[in-house]
Amino acid sequence: MTDEEDDLDEELTKETVESKLYSNIDALEKQKIDNKRIRLIDDSKRRSTLNSVFDERTIYQLTKLEKNGPLIKIEGMISAGKEANVYLGYDQDGKEVAIKIYKIDNNTSKWMRNYIVGDPRFKKVPHNISKIIFLWASKEYKNLKRAHKVGLRVPKPIFIKNNILIMEYIGDGPNPAPRLKDIKELKNISLLFEDILSFIKNLYQKANLVHGDLSEFNILYNNQYPVVIDVSQAVTTQHPKAEVYLARDIKNVFTYFGRIGLKLPNPQEFYFEVIKHE
Repeated sequence: MTDEEDDLDEELTKETVESKLYSNIDALEKQKIDNKRIRLIDDSKRRSTLNSVFDERTIYQLTKLEKNGPLIKIEGMISAGKEANVYLGYDQDGKEVAIKIYKIDNNTSKWMRNYIVGDPRFKKVPHNISKIIFLWASKEYKNLKRAHKVGLRVPKPIFIKNNILIMEYIGDGPNPAPRLKDIKELKNISLLFEDILSFIKNLYQKANLVHGDLSEFNILYNNQYPVVIDVSQAVTTQHPKAEVYLARDIKNVFTYFGRIGLKLPNPQEFYFEVIKHE
């Protein structure tokens, strides 16, 4: 079947598609999956929130993914962020996946340039807002692929199309793994701290990346192990601000663990241990 025939076959009204998506999201709310993360709001406000992410083009792509794969169902929201929302979905084998949908927004596209300009992987930075967001989504996919390839604990990337990224779901059944900041009583704190330091070091030395925004807000706590998420802003070690971002990541991690009472090593010594070259 040609692309043109496929497009004709997929020709659906926006109202029909929106109705289907709202129905799926309502179904998740009725199941009350992870109530702490899904805020109950009235229908008009909820639709307004969805419209900021589900523009006509995004809805069309999601419908194609549900019909042709790799998705069979989109349930509802796991988390909401300034640049993207993450939804629970199921692949063709009925397995949970995380669907990250980046917002087509002018305000977010402006600060994204700081992490794109200077990255040798991206020679040209588009001016079109949609294209910048698509590039940003592709950047996260590539960063996840790099980190996962060297054995680091990040969600495995599965699929990328425009502003839609499908990746491994981290959680227990329909309940997503909590963020580190939401855990009141951590076990084996010193081992957890060492795991995260090892992640920073190996991300730099093996994947040639710096996370750039690492903190307790984007580290999931899954079966007592850290899983790092939100790597869209990660830059290569050749980026002109790579070491500035590395120092910030280290500061954030040390600050968090110091606040919860862990006796810390010297952060400067760790910084130089990370950037040293054999």
